[in-house]
Amino acid sequence: MALFGRKKQAAATVEQVDETASDQEVPASSASIGMAEYRAELLAAIEPLRPIGLSVLDAFGRRLCEDIVSDIALPTFTSAATEGYAVRAADVASATPSDPVRLPVLDTLDSPAYRGAPLLERTAIRVALGAPVPEGADAVVALDRTDGGESEVRIDASVAVGQHLRLAGSDIADGTLLLERGRIVDAGAVGLLAEVGLDKVLVRQSPRVAVLTIGSDLVPPGLPLTSRLHRYDATSSLIAAGARADGAQVFAAGTLADDAAVILEALTDQLIRADLIVVVGGLDGALPDVLARLGELRQRQVTAHPGGTHAFAVVGDDRTPVIALPDGVWPAFVGYHAFVRPALNRLQGEPNELPVSRVLPARVALHGRRGATELIPAVTTDRGVEPAGDLGADLARDVARADALIVLPPGTDLVPANSDVEVWMLTPART
Repeated sequence: MALFGRKKQAAATVEQVDETASDQEVPASSASIGMAEYRAELLAAIEPLRPIGLSVLDAFGRRLCEDIVSDIALPTFTSAATEGYAVRAADVASATPSDPVRLPVLDTLDSPAYRGAPLLERTAIRVALGAPVPEGADAVVALDRTDGGESEVRIDASVAVGQHLRLAGSDIADGTLLLERGRIVDAGAVGLLAEVGLDKVLVRQSPRVAVLTIGSDLVPPGLPLTSRLHRYDATSSLIAAGARADGAQVFAAGTLADDAAVILEALTDQLIRADLIVVVGGLDGALPDVLARLGELRQRQVTAHPGGTHAFAVVGDDRTPVIALPDGVWPAFVGYHAFVRPALNRLQGEPNELPVSRVLPARVALHGRRGATELIPAVTTDRGVEPAGDLGADLARDVARADALIVLPPGTDLVPANSDVEVWMLTPART
């Protein structure tokens, strides 16, 4: 069973939460755990969103939650694959140019809406390309192997059973598996679904993600900086953009002061609409206490750098997951790719995969850490990979250049230049 199940439980109002808060304690940070262990613990707290029926066009980009099986055959009728005469193959088996077979022509079929009467033995029916062949016919003689007669036709070649016929169900048979569960609905899939008459399919909707940042020194972009201690909040936009790129419907919930009442109100407001809440910052302030009041909290020292303290919780009636990332542009950026992106995949019923991993030569010497995984935002080129900037600067400018993360496992001391390193690819390379 998952660490936290996403099940309904008795509702609790904000007032009730506040009344009981004094009796709860924020769980102390446990002993350090590895990045993979923490990610597994976090994902165990998240269940995929329930499937929902959407129109095939609205389902574009979503993952199917059902096998799609055709309940019709295509084409729906057997038609002529060439212009000519519908016949019984046995009636023209002896036909040759020197000894042609002559058959009376009973009808002419040139519309898919009219199939005509059944074909009688030793007769023919003139058919246009694509016209339905009459019952009893098992082949079509091409027009160029006849004299084109209207009341009687001279046929100078035999045909095999099925020749020049496009058989009903030859493209798609009734009961054919068209698309498997888990397939992403792309443009081709939309066309196929419409072709077999389906107007709705079962998929998972885009997860609704609320992103907020905590920091009394942070100012939302667009407002003036009124103190030398203030700085603009770049992390809310950074994480929100990442989530949107990964298929989420994103709500930017704002920049909050590190105040318990403010944080409590903001989180409670987001529970109405969010399937996942991502909070950047506040882990050394009021946030852990607030999360403990609202639900079940796990706070961990993760052996990854940049990072350190991470936390997640499940809160509210729907036990909505909350992922708390360390403050700072670089720690939040790394935390997003290591933990939030796999959580979004989990919500969408997709594999909890990390970014694609490659091995590339390091263009400069790198230094790891004895007891932690070092994750370095980096830039790749056809010559290798190098850090995107100075990790200590913590600038979004440098993150904007990054298309990868260099991954140095714990215990890595010095990686000489031109040595191979593991790299998580985040976006197409920018050269």
